[in-house]
This record gives sequence, structure tokens and C-alpha cells, in this order.
Amino acid sequence: MLRASCAAFARAQRTGAGYESRVPSAAWPIEEVWGRALATLLIAALTPFVTARILAALTLPAKLPEEPAEAARAVAPFRSAALLVGVVQIQLAWTLGCSALGPALVAAPSELPSIAFAALTTVITFAMGAPARASESAGTRSPMTPAAGAKASAWGQIALRLRAIPWLIGPIVSASACASLPLIGPSGELRVGIILLALALTFLGVAYAGPILSVLTLAFRPATPAVRALAERAAEREGVRLFAVLRLPTHGVRFANAAALPWARTMIVTDHIVELLGERELEAVLAHEAGHLSEAPWVSACRLGTVGVILFATTSGTVIGEALAPGSTTLVLACGLLVAMPLMLAVLRLARRMEERADEHARASVSADALANALTSLSIDARAPLVTGRKHARLHPDLYDRICACGRDLGPRPAPPRRGVGLRAGLVVALGLIALPVGADLATRIEPGSEAHAGSSAATWRLRVDPWDPSAMLTLAWASARADDPSLATTRAQEARRLGAHESDVMELEAELLAAGGRCVEGRARFEEALRARASERFSRGDWEPLELGGYHLPPSLVTECGYGE
Repeated sequence: MLRASCAAFARAQRTGAGYESRVPSAAWPIEEVWGRALATLLIAALTPFVTARILAALTLPAKLPEEPAEAARAVAPFRSAALLVGVVQIQLAWTLGCSALGPALVAAPSELPSIAFAALTTVITFAMGAPARASESAGTRSPMTPAAGAKASAWGQIALRLRAIPWLIGPIVSASACASLPLIGPSGELRVGIILLALALTFLGVAYAGPILSVLTLAFRPATPAVRALAERAAEREGVRLFAVLRLPTHGVRFANAAALPWARTMIVTDHIVELLGERELEAVLAHEAGHLSEAPWVSACRLGTVGVILFATTSGTVIGEALAPGSTTLVLACGLLVAMPLMLAVLRLARRMEERADEHARASVSADALANALTSLSIDARAPLVTGRKHARLHPDLYDRICACGRDLGPRPAPPRRGVGLRAGLVVALGLIALPVGADLATRIEPGSEAHAGSSAATWRLRVDPWDPSAMLTLAWASARADDPSLATTRAQEARRLGAHESDVMELEAELLAAGGRCVEGRARFEEALRARASERFSRGDWEPLELGGYHLPPSLVTECGYGE
């Protein structure tokens, strides 16, 4: 589907831009007009559950251990696999949604309705991933905390992910809006001033668009007075005046977390961490976050810089690249990734140092014992292993090291979870997800020139995979002609032409329809035009060898009704 959708998008950009009016729905099988869109939403909702069940069968034991540390080790492979598969699922959901409405409803895949439907499809897949991942807790008895024993409702898990969406899409929307600025002049010259403005606005969007959109949509709410008082007291010890303290409602879901935005002088606290920790432990966590607020400005610039570079390269950068060298989008994205990768590694190393610094501030300003208790409770509640085995790929140091730094003796360093099992399982399932639409694309493809005998069933299945396929529409036109429905055949032939079918192929069908209608002179003339068009198409591609025309279809009615070839 990924390749099919990309090809469809390219055709739409090339031909159709094409569309000055909507295509008559009569050109399409009725199930392709609305059925495909509804099926896409159903697939988006069910896929996370299917993949989660497969991953659970491949990576989880039949029953999780009751001991918290062992349970954390047991679920770690599943979580690694789910993260990998989740990224692929979201990308495929977007790709599928972009083309789901089809040309019977929208003019091109790049139109706003298609983009909006793709966003809806992606949101559904992302939201359904939350209850789907509950597979990791199936059949276990959780001795974690009093609140953790109760299984959170699926609606609560979905609601939590929906609240995260404004935060995630804020920077993306901002960067996409910057890409719509007039970066290129009317003569193709680069407008350096506007490009620099777009770069600056992209970085501002990374810093502020998510929080602002989250507040405006009420995804985040003001913190309670008690929590705000604790946060303000912690910030004052660091010499920082807080601008806002926000809470993220968790709806009974076990998601205990806190975060600081130094550039916005803001703290964010989830409901569950307030429920989970005592006042002293919560104060230690907020003191840790206050330590981040006192970081130097250049640290915040580094944190934001990597995301800003990636977003700018994938939005405004592709526009600039296409203006300089058409077809260079892939090269621009590759260059952006090459620049971002070393930045990401450097920022991860810096972030770990800042986490260690924030822990030092929390131990000094509250107490080492309170911080150790908080970290222990958080690790048990989240089933987080004390040692991850991924030192260079994590934002935080291992919990084992953080708790030991508080003076606790945790004994010998435990072995890290066997994440390799999860990564291999995730890779297999992710490749399977990609292979399914690619295999469907290959299995249903109708080669140009074979439309006259491909059959309506093959065309209908092809349109379910790629609704922008002109060969499939032309095949349906031939089927309508054989069914003695010249009006529908003509409508579908016109639609195939708009979708980008070879002009010679469409003309051959038109010659058949003219001959079947008794207009032999016009049918002969149109067939001759088709031959000339086919020759022109062939030689315009520089395809000089072998020097033969081949591949055309002699319209049957031109022979049986008009005596062509006698």
C-alpha cells in the first residue's frame, strides 16, 4: 500500500492536478465510493489488536511472575516489539488513509479531505494501540499497588492517548504551516529571508505548539493548588519562577510521570503520580524536575534542535529541495536524517548528564531517601526493569544506578532483559505489515495494455488496493462495453484518462464503442489515432529497440461490424 499510494500521489500530481470537477460516481463500483473508506477505518481499529496478540504470543510467558522485578523483565521484550510495530502501524495507517477516499470523492490524494481522513485513520490506530497493549497484563495478578491491581478501562487508555495527540501534532502542524510559506520566488529563486523565518518558526513550534495546543484543547488542565504549591516551592529553591503547572488526567490508567519544560518554565504532572506517591516522594520528584528548570539555555537549545532539524528537513526542506532539483525529496530526507542522527546521540548523552544533575538537586534539596522511595514506587508501578541494557539509547540512566546513588544497597547488578527476542519478533511482524500491502499491490496489478481482457473482477480488487489506478478503471470500461452499456463505458474511459491512463489505450476503447454504435468511419479514424499515439508514446520514451509497434488491441466491433482488415 505504501508503494501504491506513493505512485497514486505521483500520478495525481502529474495528471491532475487535473481535476476541475468531481468525477461522476457512476464510474465507480458503489463499494469503492464509501466501502473503502469504512473498511479503512475498520482496519485501522483492528490492526493494533491483531499485532498485539501476535507479539504477546511470541514474547510473553503464559503467566507473568508475581515478583515485580521479574515481571518487569518479562514484559520488556513485548514492549520493545510493540514500540517498533507501533511506529510502522501509524505510518501505514497514514498512507492508507491518504488514498482511502479515492478519486470518486476527492480530486487528488493531496487535497485537504484526504489529509483529514488520513489524520483520522492515524488517530484511530494510535488510540486503539493503548487497549491493545493491555495484552501484556492478561492473566496476571498484579501485587504492585492498591490502585494498580484494578484493570484500567479501555476507554481510559484511549482517552489518555487522545489527550497526548495535541502535544504530538502541535509541532508537526506548525512545521507544515511553515512549509506553505512562499519559500520559492516566482522565478524559482530561494527566498532566504523567508526560509530563515520558516526555520525560526519551526523551532518555536517545536518548543511551544504542543503545550499551547494541549491547553487550548483542554487535554492538559491546571494542577491542583496542593501540587502547584509543591512545584513552586521546588522551583524557588532553584531560583526559577514557574509560569504554569499543568496536570494530565490519566482516567485510572497506570501512567505515573512528571516533566519540565525549561524554555516555558512549566511543569507537567500526571494524576496517577499524585495518587501513587506520598507528599514527600512527590516533592522529591518535583525537585528533580525543578533541577531541569535551572539548566543553561544552551541545553534547552540542544534538546529542541534535533527535533527542529528533523521537522524542518521533512517539511520546508523537501519544498526547497524540489525547487533546486526536482525529484530530490528522498535525498533531502536522507541528508536530514544524516545530520539529525549524530545530533540525537549527542543530545542523549547530554540528557543523561542532565538527569544525573537533576537527581543531585533532588537529593540535596529534599532527601536521598525520598527520591529512592519515589523511584522504587515508579519502577514497580510501571513494571520498569532496574537495568535496561541500553545505556546509550536511553534518555535516563538506569533505575539501578539512580537508586544506588541515593545510598540504597540493591545488591548485585541484575542482568538486563532479553530485549533481542522482542526486537526480532517486532521486526518480523513489522515486515509482515509492510509485506501485506506490497503483496496485495503486486498480486492485483493490471499492466497497461492488458485492460481489454483483464476482467471486471480483477479491476474491482485492484481498485480496493489502489483506487487511483487508471488501468483498473479502463478495465471496468472494457467490461461495460462488453456488457452493452456504452454510456457507462464512456464515463469510465473518461475517468481512466483523467487518472493518467495511456491515451492510446483509451482511444482503442473509444474506437470499439464508436464501431459498436455503427459509426464505422469515426471508429476507424479513432483507431488510427490510437496507433499514432502509441507510436508517439513509445518513441518519446527513447525506446527505439526493437522497432516494432506491438501491444495494441484490434477493437472487435471494428472487425465484426465495420469490416476492418478485410
